[in-house]
Amino acid sequence: MSSVSIREAVLLKGVLKGMNLEVPCTVRAVKVSLPDLEISEYVRADIAQAPSELPFGAYDVSLEGRTMKVKKTAGGWIAWQV
Repeated sequence: MSSVSIREAVLLKGVLKGMNLEVPCTVRAVKVSLPDLEISEYVRADIAQAPSELPFGAYDVSLEGRTMKVKKTAGGWIAWQV
């Protein structure tokens, strides 16, 4: 049995935690859904909007029950692997 996947760009509300701060943010993600199996996953997520005054460094971003590591640098937000 084959299931068709659906990819869609979405904006989600998230929470950044790190550097002794906890602030709301907006995350731009690609959501992949398998409707026949009623499951979905985010295959890519980037910080689309966050307070500009946040210090550079490592953060956890939580969205829809998932958490990923990101890092704020002089060039912007990047996914960060430990």
